[in-house]
Amino acid sequence: MSDPPFCPNAHCPHHERAPVGQSWFEYAGFYGTKAFGAVQRFRCCTCGKNFSTQTFRLDYYVKRPRSYRRILKRITAGSGVRSLGRDLKVSHQAVLNRLSRLARQALGVQAQLLPTLTLQEDLAADGFESFSSSQYEPNNIHLLVGCDSQCLYAFDAAHLRRKGRMTDEQKRQRSLREKKYIRARVSISESFTRLLKCAIRHIENRAACRVLLFTDEKHEYRLLVDSDEYLQHLRSREQFAHICISSKLPRTTANLLFPVNYLDRQLRKDNANYVRETVQYSRSVNNCLERMAVYQLHHNFCKPYRVNDRQKRELRHAEVAGVDREVIDRELEGIYGWRKFFSKAKLSLSQLLVWTRMVGNLDRFDGGYKPQYIFM
Repeated sequence: MSDPPFCPNAHCPHHERAPVGQSWFEYAGFYGTKAFGAVQRFRCCTCGKNFSTQTFRLDYYVKRPRSYRRILKRITAGSGVRSLGRDLKVSHQAVLNRLSRLARQALGVQAQLLPTLTLQEDLAADGFESFSSSQYEPNNIHLLVGCDSQCLYAFDAAHLRRKGRMTDEQKRQRSLREKKYIRARVSISESFTRLLKCAIRHIENRAACRVLLFTDEKHEYRLLVDSDEYLQHLRSREQFAHICISSKLPRTTANLLFPVNYLDRQLRKDNANYVRETVQYSRSVNNCLERMAVYQLHHNFCKPYRVNDRQKRELRHAEVAGVDREVIDRELEGIYGWRKFFSKAKLSLSQLLVWTRMVGNLDRFDGGYKPQYIFM
């Protein structure tokens, strides 16, 4: 990059769209780095902001560059964080840092591409149960999936209370932990409400006259759908229907919840932290959701739609959902080099919580250090 594309100051008039040419900035020398050599500095003539070419790079503030493409490929193929760290010859904390950067890139791509498509299929939503930190803190990750394309439109997390058979000691430990919770539990209803808002955004921009939403029989789902005025308005005009399916039915392709059941299987298979009874579980809900965001990018835009079909093998899930392939390729072209800016990404509330690491474990502050540049 010879010239900066815009001013990184969100309050500058040249942030959204800078004029062509060098009239709005001036060169301000260089500074030396061990990782990238000499780096060009700039100064905005309007707001006086100083910045450099590194400000726009995904490796902003990075001291030891590593291949993001390799990290994405390995982490979506069942590798653990520490195993990947040994392979890259860095600490597991460095791998988590790169995954956070990739997650924000993934959220930026999703926010850019998916809201623009015209919905051409029905939707299915359900919860994917996992745990973080310990089995005393299970969580439920709601998934919104296209019925035909199996494109993952959105996800959102809720905290659960440990259930099932427990010994007296385990019940006592659960009670002790619950007394020390430092943040409120995100309920199933709160999480599904955010997911439902994402679904409504797509339903508003639909191609078909009628859209079906398939969920299981949780009473929270039925209450929230029935209480939404817009969905009830569409239902009165026979443009929307909510169909509840028993979760006890066989999980075959004939099951109307097959799209989310299929994605459940893929998540268990491709992500080490979601394998049942795994020793590679996420230590933080935020880390768990960031890996989900990275996998969402891989599943929607990189993974073949059907492996055994020669024609469908070249398609991508988002492409089947309605996103043009040229647009996908153009958006992915610089994803490993140029970072997405928070001020330019039009994020949903669910995406915002992941970007800013605001979900967290119930019993401790686990957000860690949040660099200021993630809010630029």
